[in-house]
Amino acid sequence: MNARLTVSIYAAIAIAAFSLSASADQVYRWVDKDGRVHYSQTPPSSTGVNAQTLNINPPPPDPTTLQNDQKMAQQNQDRDKQAEDAQKKDQQAQQEQAQRQKECDYLQQRLQVLQQSARVATVDAQGNKTYVSDD
Repeated sequence: MNARLTVSIYAAIAIAAFSLSASADQVYRWVDKDGRVHYSQTPPSSTGVNAQTLNINPPPPDPTTLQNDQKMAQQNQDRDKQAEDAQKKDQQAQQEQAQRQKECDYLQQRLQVLQQSARVATVDAQGNKTYVSDD
């Protein structure tokens, strides 16, 4: 599963890099009546202005940035794995503690029964009671 997750992360990074380079923002450039140049993502509201559409493509991702992103993804994956392992370890410790407590409660209950009970005796055919010794 670890290899599958790593491949998925690399695929997601590659898809994101390609989609960023493929998408282009549309920018409008126009000069107003005072001679000032304006740029915006929406066309000018006045119809008398000559607006140009500029397609701006973002630069391709930097290889160093891509490597840093991959390292960060790996570190996040390692941190998540450690947190998951710690959680499993805590759950196992809690289960063991619960089992020990259950066994302790059972043994205390048995001890209480033994301490509160009368001595064990047998009755023979004549009705004589014979007590069992502690030995």
